[in-house]
Amino acid sequence: MKRWAAIVALVPFSALLVVSIWLLTRPDPGPASFASPMRPVPETEMQLLDGGSLKLPDLKGRPYIVNIWASWCAPCRIEHPVLVQMAGQGVEIIGVLYGDPDPTKARKILADEGNPFRQIVIDPTRDFGLEVGISGVPESFLVNSDGIIVKTLRAPIADAKTAQTFIDAWKAEGGKPPGAAAQATEQAPAAP
Repeated sequence: MKRWAAIVALVPFSALLVVSIWLLTRPDPGPASFASPMRPVPETEMQLLDGGSLKLPDLKGRPYIVNIWASWCAPCRIEHPVLVQMAGQGVEIIGVLYGDPDPTKARKILADEGNPFRQIVIDPTRDFGLEVGISGVPESFLVNSDGIIVKTLRAPIADAKTAQTFIDAWKAEGGKPPGAAAQATEQAPAAP
């Protein structure tokens, strides 16, 4: 009887072990982690890091990426150089400084390592983060020109492949690097 009890006890443990090994060794589901339910960007009016205020819906008419970060967040520091490179390619990124008790540290990071953000709003009470539904920092959202969040990444943009996925999605939504319209005009043939 004791032998059967031991065997019965091993069955759930064995099943858990098999599932755990499968989860750890399966292929990376990268694109699936880049999906989210489409929803409007919150109407919350937030203070800009250097004065003034901004409501993200006021940016309608062009796509942009919202990156939620903090100076105390180690993964945010890992993704920072990638964001700087993306901004260098013309991608518009709005930073949300999330629950950061000392914006001075954030300003120092931006001064020392580059500022990838077109604008930076602060969320000291974490209300915006709750409203947009983050699970942690960093997180990034692609907002289309209608003010709708169409893509979400609940992890750092820590490598070139992930960055390119975001850049391609931004371009697909109509994002154009500065000067792209001027270059297109220059390359267009003259009308007869």
